[in-house]
Order: sequence, then structure tokens, then C-alpha cells
Amino acid sequence: MSELFEQFGISAIIDIAIIAVIIYQLLILIRGTRAAQMVTGILFIVTAMFFITRLYPLTTLKWLMDKFYSSIIIILVVIFQEDIRRVLSRVGNKSFLPSNDNVSSMQMLDEITRAAAALATKRIGALVVIERNIILSRYVDVGILVDAKVSKEILLSIFHPTSPIHDGAVIVQQGRLVAAGCFLPLAREENIDPNMGTRHRAAIGISQETDAIVVLVSEEGGSIALVVDGKVSRGLEAKELRKALRNLLNRGQGEDEVAAVKKEKKSFGNWNVIEKMNIFRSGGKR
Repeated sequence: MSELFEQFGISAIIDIAIIAVIIYQLLILIRGTRAAQMVTGILFIVTAMFFITRLYPLTTLKWLMDKFYSSIIIILVVIFQEDIRRVLSRVGNKSFLPSNDNVSSMQMLDEITRAAAALATKRIGALVVIERNIILSRYVDVGILVDAKVSKEILLSIFHPTSPIHDGAVIVQQGRLVAAGCFLPLAREENIDPNMGTRHRAAIGISQETDAIVVLVSEEGGSIALVVDGKVSRGLEAKELRKALRNLLNRGQGEDEVAAVKKEKKSFGNWNVIEKMNIFRSGGKR
């Protein structure tokens, strides 16, 4: 081991570590998005072509793939230029000064919970999308820019039936309500409960394409639901929703904190409810 360490040197190890971190952060960034699907498709095609050109004497194809390899960086930049622009824009807007992010996050969740409870009582439909690791700027761009502090009052005014943007979703990004009236991708699976409306399909769709957390208020049933990773937990009380949001946002990000919640059996409206009330039916109607 010591000989191997001496052979590579400390600079090589640092170099490998930096590249590994960059690749990991890129994978986190595109996880669950269409970009991830595109990267998977490109890697599959390139890998298949690589082995084909090595196994068979296909001169023209080999020449074409050699040109492709030499231009791979430029090709990726062209394909993902929109995503790269959004990432650089977000990095440029990031503040490096100390802040009370934890306190602000708790206040934001409390305001969302209070608004959801009030909307459910009045049977007013609502859709609140909370960004986590995967950037939601593409959905923000098609909505109405707000850029306001999250509060119960502003959420109630946005989702009031007389509001011109009450049918769309609001997106919370970096602790602020950045846009309203946003259109979300709809879940297209055929095995979705037909009783689920467009708002439910939109909540499921965005949670499947990204790692966002979605708070949904049903105007028909006057109930609160939480949607994560395509799974729906319905009939939550306000305190259950608050605990769920805090657990999801404060345990790291992504699937790791969900696994931790399950392992420790810490209930946030009981995570088991999400599995029991999942709208994807494996058998009969639920």
C-alpha cells in the first residue's frame, strides 16, 4: 500500500479526489431529471458503439466514433447549455456570508403548514413545490415571478379562487417564494388512480422528475397531502405535515433521509401512510 501511495503521489490523489467530487455533484444535480435520462442514453449508445468498433472491423464507424470522442465536451455543453446556464446563475447568486438559514427554513415550513391547514379548511386547492437538490428554474421561468418571503397570507391570496394564477403551482426556492402560476409535468403512468385529478398528477409528475417536496391541498376533500418521489400521503394533520417537512429538509437530502426515517421508525404523519396510500396500485383500487 505504501509503495502504491509513493507511486501515485499526493498530487495524484488530490487530483482524483477533486474529479470524483465534481462528478458526484454533477450526478446529484441531474438526478431524476430529463438530463439524467439523456446522459444515460448517451452513455449506453457510446458504450455500445465502442465495443462494436473493437469487435468488428467497421472502419467508417470507428473513424466517426473517434471524432465523437474528441468532441465529447463540446457536444455535452451544447446539449446541456440550458442546465449549465441555470447552475452558473445559481452559483453567482449564492451568498457566502453567514445567515440564519436554519431559522428561516423553520419559519418557512411553519408558514406553509399554516397556509395548507387554512386552505384545507376552506376547501381551496393548492400546490406548493419545495426545491431541494435538483434545480427547478425551468419551471420557475414559465410562471409568474414573485420573489417574496413565504407567508401564510401570500399563499392564501395566490390560491384564492378569484386569483388569476390560483390554478398553477407555487415554487419555493432557497427559502423564498420565487414564482406562482407555474405549470408542472404531469405523471403519465397508466396505473394511476383515475380518481386523481390534474393537481395530483402534477404533484406526482414533478416529484418523479426531481427530488422536490410537494404539499398538495385537495379542494374536493379539503385534505392535505404530501408527495415525495411519486408517493402520496393523504389526510395529514397540520402537525404531521410540519414534522414531515422538517424531517425531509433537515436530514440531508434525497433518499438517504427517507431511509433514516424508516430505519428509526420516526413518524411524520407516519411515513408508512405514504406507502399505504400510494396511488400507484399494484392490485385493486386503493
